[in-house]
Amino acid sequence: MFTITDAAGEHLTALLENAKAPEETAIRFALEGNNLTPKLDTAHPGDETFDHAGRTVLVLDPDALQVVADRTLDVQPTDGGPKLVLLR
Repeated sequence: MFTITDAAGEHLTALLENAKAPEETAIRFALEGNNLTPKLDTAHPGDETFDHAGRTVLVLDPDALQVVADRTLDVQPTDGGPKLVLLR
Protein backbone atom coordinates (compact mmCIF):
# COMPACT_ATOMS: atom_id res chain seq x y z
CA MET A 1 0.00 0.00 0.00
CA PHE A 2 1.35 3.43 -0.99
CA THR A 3 1.78 5.93 1.85
CA ILE A 4 3.19 9.40 2.34
CA THR A 5 5.12 10.52 5.41
CA ASP A 6 4.17 13.62 7.39
CA ALA A 7 7.34 15.27 6.09
CA ALA A 8 6.27 14.56 2.49
CA GLY A 9 2.79 15.87 3.22
CA GLU A 10 4.25 19.07 4.67
CA HIS A 11 6.55 19.46 1.66
CA LEU A 12 3.68 18.95 -0.82
CA THR A 13 1.56 21.44 1.13
CA ALA A 14 4.38 24.00 0.98
CA LEU A 15 4.79 23.44 -2.78
CA LEU A 16 1.06 24.03 -3.32
CA GLU A 17 1.06 27.14 -1.14
CA ASN A 18 4.13 28.55 -2.92
CA ALA A 19 2.40 27.96 -6.27
CA LYS A 20 -0.68 29.76 -4.91
CA ALA A 21 -2.70 26.74 -6.05
CA PRO A 22 -6.45 26.80 -5.40
CA GLU A 23 -7.66 24.57 -2.54
CA GLU A 24 -9.04 21.93 -4.95
CA THR A 25 -5.68 21.65 -6.75
CA ALA A 26 -3.13 19.03 -5.73
CA ILE A 27 0.06 17.58 -7.13
CA ARG A 28 -0.43 14.71 -9.54
CA PHE A 29 2.32 12.24 -10.31
CA ALA A 30 1.63 11.45 -13.95
CA LEU A 31 3.20 8.35 -15.47
CA GLU A 32 5.21 9.35 -18.54
CA GLY A 33 7.04 6.31 -19.87
CA ASN A 34 8.90 4.92 -16.87
CA ASN A 35 8.97 8.24 -15.01
CA LEU A 36 6.58 9.89 -12.61
CA THR A 37 6.28 13.58 -13.44
CA PRO A 38 4.69 16.01 -10.97
CA LYS A 39 2.16 18.56 -12.16
CA LEU A 40 -0.66 20.62 -10.67
CA ASP A 41 -4.08 19.08 -11.25
CA THR A 42 -7.39 18.24 -9.62
CA ALA A 43 -8.66 14.79 -8.72
CA HIS A 44 -10.51 12.87 -11.42
CA PRO A 45 -12.92 9.93 -11.04
CA GLY A 46 -10.91 6.80 -10.23
CA ASP A 47 -7.95 8.70 -8.74
CA GLU A 48 -6.55 7.90 -5.31
CA THR A 49 -6.15 11.02 -3.16
CA PHE A 50 -3.77 11.62 -0.27
CA ASP A 51 -4.44 14.31 2.32
CA HIS A 52 -2.28 16.23 4.75
CA ALA A 53 -3.62 18.64 7.38
CA GLY A 54 -7.10 18.57 5.84
CA ARG A 55 -6.02 19.28 2.26
CA THR A 56 -5.64 16.91 -0.66
CA VAL A 57 -1.97 17.26 -1.56
CA LEU A 58 -1.42 14.33 -3.93
CA VAL A 59 -3.49 12.51 -6.55
CA LEU A 60 -2.55 9.37 -8.44
CA ASP A 61 -4.40 7.68 -11.26
CA PRO A 62 -4.65 3.87 -11.16
CA ASP A 63 -1.63 3.39 -13.47
CA ALA A 64 0.65 5.63 -11.39
CA LEU A 65 -0.65 4.05 -8.18
CA GLN A 66 0.29 0.62 -9.49
CA VAL A 67 3.88 1.82 -10.12
CA VAL A 68 4.30 3.11 -6.55
CA ALA A 69 2.42 0.34 -4.76
CA ASP A 70 4.18 -0.81 -1.57
CA ARG A 71 6.33 2.32 -1.50
CA THR A 72 6.45 5.37 0.74
CA LEU A 73 6.85 8.97 -0.41
CA ASP A 74 9.26 10.83 1.85
CA VAL A 75 11.54 13.88 1.79
CA GLN A 76 15.34 13.87 1.90
CA PRO A 77 17.51 16.94 2.41
CA THR A 78 19.89 17.79 -0.43
CA ASP A 79 22.33 20.63 -1.05
CA GLY A 80 19.68 22.15 -3.32
CA GLY A 81 16.91 21.84 -0.73
CA PRO A 82 14.44 19.11 0.19
CA LYS A 83 13.65 16.49 -2.45
CA LEU A 84 10.77 14.01 -2.67
CA VAL A 85 11.92 10.38 -2.79
CA LEU A 86 10.19 7.01 -3.07
CA LEU A 87 11.30 4.51 -0.46
CA ARG A 88 10.73 0.75 -0.57
